[in-house]
Amino acid sequence: MFKYSKNWLEKLANEKIDYKDFNKNWLDLQGFEVASETKVNDDVIVELEVKANRPDMLSHLGVLREYYTYKKKGHLPKITSKLSLDGLKDLPIKIEVTTKDVGTLVLLGVSGINNKKQTPKQIKELLEKFGVHSINPLVDISNYIMLELGQPIHIYDLDKVNKKLVFENLLQKEKVVTLSGETVEVPAGSTVIKDASSISCVAGMIGAKAVEVDENTKNIVIEAAHFDPIRLRIASQKMNVNTLASYRFERGVDEGNAKLSALLCAEVITDVCGGVLNSKYVNLKNREPNVKTISVDNVNKILGTTLNAIEIKQLLDSYYYKTKVLDEKQVQVTAPSYRLDIEKEIDVIGDIAQMYGYHNITPSMPNLSVNYEPNHTMLNADNLRTLMLAQGLNECISYSFINEDAYKMLNLTSESKLYSNIPLINPLSNKFSLMRSNMLYSMLNTYVFNLSKNNECEPIFEIGSVFYKDETSDTGYNQRTSLAVLLNGNKFVKGFGLDKSIPYDFYDIKQILEFISSEYSMKLELKPSNETIFEQKRGLDIYFNNKFIGVMGTLNDGYFKNFENGKLIKGEVQYLEIYIDNFKMGTTILEEMSKYPSIVREYNLLVPNGAVYEEYANDIHSAAKEINAISIIDIYKGKGVKEGFTSVLISIEYVSTSKTLTTEEIEVDEQAFLKVLKQKHQIELKL
Repeated sequence: MFKYSKNWLEKLANEKIDYKDFNKNWLDLQGFEVASETKVNDDVIVELEVKANRPDMLSHLGVLREYYTYKKKGHLPKITSKLSLDGLKDLPIKIEVTTKDVGTLVLLGVSGINNKKQTPKQIKELLEKFGVHSINPLVDISNYIMLELGQPIHIYDLDKVNKKLVFENLLQKEKVVTLSGETVEVPAGSTVIKDASSISCVAGMIGAKAVEVDENTKNIVIEAAHFDPIRLRIASQKMNVNTLASYRFERGVDEGNAKLSALLCAEVITDVCGGVLNSKYVNLKNREPNVKTISVDNVNKILGTTLNAIEIKQLLDSYYYKTKVLDEKQVQVTAPSYRLDIEKEIDVIGDIAQMYGYHNITPSMPNLSVNYEPNHTMLNADNLRTLMLAQGLNECISYSFINEDAYKMLNLTSESKLYSNIPLINPLSNKFSLMRSNMLYSMLNTYVFNLSKNNECEPIFEIGSVFYKDETSDTGYNQRTSLAVLLNGNKFVKGFGLDKSIPYDFYDIKQILEFISSEYSMKLELKPSNETIFEQKRGLDIYFNNKFIGVMGTLNDGYFKNFENGKLIKGEVQYLEIYIDNFKMGTTILEEMSKYPSIVREYNLLVPNGAVYEEYANDIHSAAKEINAISIIDIYKGKGVKEGFTSVLISIEYVSTSKTLTTEEIEVDEQAFLKVLKQKHQIELKL
């Protein structure tokens, strides 16, 4: 954000300005959105939205350039100082620069000033309009120059500086008492200015109390410099410091403006406070000219125009570029030193579009030939979302970042198929320092958070990305899309004919998996899981085409206490997580129903503990010819059932498509599958 004063702009332009016309018909159209226009006495303060790539607009000089461009006035009024560097002696203190993070550096010594004088009314009133409080003439004048030209200025009391000023990067953190009297810690690596005793200034941010100017100041050093924006930004973030100066330095300051800014500051100071400019230290490091060669064909191809080289030159000349037509196909341009955003040809083409006028470009649809291929992952996500909502589940959305202690909280080790430790290089915080390799932490976190807010125990699901290490990938990492489902609480609540509430159990989560399997015509294989997130022998690994794609089971409640408010979870928690990237909708095949009657028989089987239903059910199908369907009716374990076994009551439907089956034919099938069950699974018929 930057505010400009209409009166201030008129003073620089030396003419009256129709600010409403300028704001509406130029600034708004150039992307400098006008946020507000506030009348203050006989002045108007206009607040602009200035994008981070245009720091040249953080001054009245920058706004003046845009005004002159809009009015096609050509060259700006030349801003000069009556003071000069010629004939000045060296500063009476030693200056050392030991870091490459300091660019142009201009230091001017002014002696014999009187800082007890009043800041001129005009300057004080202007600063107040911008919310800058008046402190003393020296500080006020430095702020005035910054708002006019965009170059931050810092002033040292020369008599308080101990022998020298050294511009360096800190090797280790140090503390400094700032101008406000607050003691702050300056992190290692920050650029600072130190005298022989201590830090005198944190470069581009804040000055030190030890060398501040006050009403007794007689001799000063004026600093106009350029500091590395990235290093300064890192330091300001760590110190949580944001000043008018740091705001500009972080975005970029025109090095070519430092000398003029320092001289004008010295000029105003000597006019207001007296004194003499008598010493200097100057190290100018102006950037190499930013020269680009622009293709006329590229300009017209991108903008949809028919401009020629001469027209492009004229447009850029009016925006203060230096241009030269190389031939009818190329124009060489040199960007102004203050345009730090010009890095590529496309940046210049953007300026050409602005100068030509977006309203003059005829809109046209691009002629593209696109081979569309459906994104199966997105289609799967949409389809599964609909399926889960139809099952009465509630969708939740969470970050892909998880806590650095997430795997410890889940008792998950590196041996788990769900584990992959992927730390972020620059995390937002410790709470978001890992990329998740599974959805369980996110799901439990969301669930207990809702419980803590007295939200009902509703079943939830999420479809999101999980990440894993992949040596075949260029980056060493990869991601896949996962569906996670969490069931807890009661499926049916007591009342309306129910004597007691019925909680969710393992078969409810298995039923959801069966819905998914049926929807995609997938034959999934379930195997006992060794994952520690589940209760012992109550977890299953899910495989498709012999490839691991997920887990399902009853969660081990032992680690719930590791979550804030985890104690609020009551009863068993059922969990399903399955990777959905390779799901494909199967082709539905219609089969003719048999016109002959079916026969249903029930069998009470004694099944050894640990036997997998899917395996022995498949063997029953394989052994008998006329079986249409198998289903479990009941499972019993306890009195009357010998130890190590479970009583499983199943129902089998027999049917033929060619005839009515006889009792003898059914008994042949019975004997066949009972023999296989006995030999392969040690399963017997309970008499």
